[in-house]
Amino acid sequence: MNAAKTLLGLAVAAAALPASAFQFDFANLKYNGTTGVNSGVLPTDGVKCTGGDLCSSNVNGGVRNGDLTFTGGGLTVFATAAYNGGVAAVVQDHENGYDPVKKIGAGLGVYHKTGDTSDDNITFGEMLTLTFDRVVTVTDLGLRSDGHNTTSWIRGATFLLDGVSTLLPAGSGALGSLNMTGKEFTFAFGGAKPDQFYLSSITAAAAVPEPSSYALMLAGLGIVGLVSRRRRHHG
Repeated sequence: MNAAKTLLGLAVAAAALPASAFQFDFANLKYNGTTGVNSGVLPTDGVKCTGGDLCSSNVNGGVRNGDLTFTGGGLTVFATAAYNGGVAAVVQDHENGYDPVKKIGAGLGVYHKTGDTSDDNITFGEMLTLTFDRVVTVTDLGLRSDGHNTTSWIRGATFLLDGVSTLLPAGSGALGSLNMTGKEFTFAFGGAKPDQFYLSSITAAAAVPEPSSYALMLAGLGIVGLVSRRRRHHG
């Protein structure tokens, strides 16, 4: 019976734990040209590139691969990139005028051209993939235009969110009230009227078990209890 009590306690404890959301603010990156130091929300890896940006590989040397890793809120997320199906480099573009209130900043983009400092957002043929270390529920996304703001997209511009054509949020720069659950999410150039963009932020929380999971756990507890009673009866 002790095993049943233990499992029941774990089930109750798990049900009581809240799923606290955490925002990865990729747009919060500044660079001090005098000291050569970046500040803000930094990856745990990365290579300095293109005058203050951080890249997943030495794009100035023609290397375009790897990932940028970010941790926070008990979560780890890996950013990788592709160009026309092949491996590309991820870049976290800096913006010294970063302002979360005015929605000024850049974020994550894709590099596939060597020595082209304008190739740092998500444009034709490019795709950014975020892979979490566990199943999460994404509630909000922030996006910025090529001009590091929320207003310079063409009217009606779209991008591909997990392969689905989605309107770029002109003016607000944010997509909220999302309920996307999984470990991997893709952001690509394309859609009905495509335009280049950065992924400036993502808000996610570790996914909580569905009610059906609790029902299955309780059913298991019933079996444990039955086995325990039978042992006492035959003992």
